[in-house]
Amino acid sequence: MLYPALFCLTVVMISCSNSPKVIHDLSDTNYNLVDQDSAAVNFPANFEGKYVVMAFIYTHCPDICNITTANLKNMSNQFEDKSDVHFLAITFDPERDTPSVLNDYMQTFTLDAQYFTMLTGTPTEIDSVLSRLDIEAKKSFTKTNAQGEKTYFMNHTDRVSVMDPQGRVRFEYPGSRVPPEHVVEDVNKLRSWWPF
Repeated sequence: MLYPALFCLTVVMISCSNSPKVIHDLSDTNYNLVDQDSAAVNFPANFEGKYVVMAFIYTHCPDICNITTANLKNMSNQFEDKSDVHFLAITFDPERDTPSVLNDYMQTFTLDAQYFTMLTGTPTEIDSVLSRLDIEAKKSFTKTNAQGEKTYFMNHTDRVSVMDPQGRVRFEYPGSRVPPEHVVEDVNKLRSWWPF
């Protein structure tokens, strides 16, 4: 009668040891951000209980960010059930990426606000989020036109991350290049292991 109990304990221990490590833990942190509708968002607290697939972009990006955003949309389309999944895009460029600019960007990509949120905030708050997640973003090629308006691009990390329902990042990928099915597969792994 002892053997079945030992077998069950062994299976539990093996499944726990196979769960993905925590890369970044935001469960004890809160950032005051703003979404594309100018609504206050507590990140990551407002997404507790969801598997969050998040990217880091800026809307003036000429290439990579658009590919990453399209990739997020493709990931969303590949989920059979996304009732417990939410997709986030956090800007590198809060100076230009105001809520209305982010809203327009969402419309351009026809992102469903039921499953997608775009976040901005004060430069200080955004810098804190990026720093905590080891995301780099620096202005480059800055110039001023005849009207005194600044134009610049940004060198930045290309990343998509998956956060578990308690605000802990479990997976990271090259955002513009990861095949969408890999992310869907990893979220499904987290679902099968949860809670852990």
